[in-house]
Amino acid sequence: MASEEILVFTTIGDRDMAEEQISEMLEQGIIISGTIFPEVELVYLWDGKITVDTENKILLKAKAEHYDAIEAYIMKHHPYIAPEIIRLDVSFGSPAYKAFVADKIKKNS
Repeated sequence: MASEEILVFTTIGDRDMAEEQISEMLEQGIIISGTIFPEVELVYLWDGKITVDTENKILLKAKAEHYDAIEAYIMKHHPYIAPEIIRLDVSFGSPAYKAFVADKIKKNS
């Protein structure tokens, strides 16, 4: 059985834009919350050279039924041509936390 909860990871260079996008998704009711991990380093190969950049890693918590809307939002508003969008199906941890998430979802629906 598929999980009802998901985590969605993405990245964005501008912190203010990250906060704005999380706020808009909260207002639209498509996410439960968003966490910004500021100034993470990304190390990758580009044109055969090791490159180090900084960006903000974003973790979104949501109901699985909202994934398509989250992906569509990110694709429409993200400045990157092909933004990172990683979906993880999860079952949010402890019974107390699961009850908290369920209550937040109910209140935001």
